[in-house]
Amino acid sequence: MKKITATTLAVLMSTSVYAQNGQNGQIANSHKPNEYTLACLEAPTRDCAFSAALQTVIAEEFGVERSKVLVAVARALIETGQQSQAIDTLMLALEEARSVNLSLVTQEKISEIAPILARANDTAGALALVEELQINSVRQRVLIAIARENIAAGRVADANVALSQMESPTRAFWQRLRLLPTAPVEALRALDMVALEAEVRAFDQSDRLYRGLILLAVLADKRGALDARQAYIAEADELFTNLVSLNGRALATAHRLRSMYDGGLDATLIEESYALGQRHISRVRSTETQESIASLVGVVEANTGRLDAAIRRMAVFKEVADKARYISSLRSPSDLAPLSAEVSALLVEVVELDGVYERDLVRLQLLEGALSNKDLALATNLIIAIEDDDNQAKGLALTAPLLQ
Repeated sequence: MKKITATTLAVLMSTSVYAQNGQNGQIANSHKPNEYTLACLEAPTRDCAFSAALQTVIAEEFGVERSKVLVAVARALIETGQQSQAIDTLMLALEEARSVNLSLVTQEKISEIAPILARANDTAGALALVEELQINSVRQRVLIAIARENIAAGRVADANVALSQMESPTRAFWQRLRLLPTAPVEALRALDMVALEAEVRAFDQSDRLYRGLILLAVLADKRGALDARQAYIAEADELFTNLVSLNGRALATAHRLRSMYDGGLDATLIEESYALGQRHISRVRSTETQESIASLVGVVEANTGRLDAAIRRMAVFKEVADKARYISSLRSPSDLAPLSAEVSALLVEVVELDGVYERDLVRLQLLEGALSNKDLALATNLIIAIEDDDNQAKGLALTAPLLQ
């Protein structure tokens, strides 16, 4: 694949004069799939996916739509090892969003772009954008997303910088503790476990302390301190009797299972936690709690040989968008056919939604799951089902890393 440079992107953007003065005055008034995306879908390749996305950007009339496709291109560039080009593309996407001159549009796009900048190892640029966010709840959410990207990459110090800007030090601490098990082992060797434990023990709520002890156990395991791991688990088991509500016990065991799974602990420990969870989860009747448990446990079931059980949990979700979010979170290490069948069935429900925008949002959510499972056939079918040309171009761009 040819490298996409900042110069190439700038030329592409400038040649169209934002498309409204294109050849013969033709404006992309219709948002049906265009000739570029349709031609690429006949025989998809990485080159044509990038090209179709950029050609769609050129032909697009509205800055917010151009920005959407460019962000997808940037994500694909990161996955194909082109970090510097991705950063340049994200800056172009931000310029396009700003060109709309609507604060709400700019704020929404910043909240999407900032974590992707962190993924491309530009945390300073990401945090500079966060300063522009005016809604506090959005700002906190984006800071957590930036921290998540850095911890996954082993940049714990950068994650700490992001979390230090959160309004609540307590929330920042718990977010850090929750994310740390996902860090590579090498990044955890310098952790001050004594300080972490002291902060966990500063809370007297039994449910919070239980989860904290489990997270400390996961961190101890990853650092090779197996005796400390067992001590933390034993203490958590003793504390468990203080959790009196059915929902509280079920959620505590679901979080325990997910923390151990996310931390990559031994399969025996994960199985023990799964068995413990099943005894309590089966008693839950609250729909809201069942949804939370499904989101925590389904991922583990799908990736540990219980895909059918994970799929059955989708029944607790009533809205199509919620079903899509759940099913797209599942990963199967072997047989993808059951997941593909569920997604195909869900696509029938999607057709019943009012509005192209709403239907395509769900299809793009399902596409994220197909891409994470590297299911190229399903991803292609989802892109074909997308009705809007910009959304289809976005889907193609996101699929580019899977193509040759």
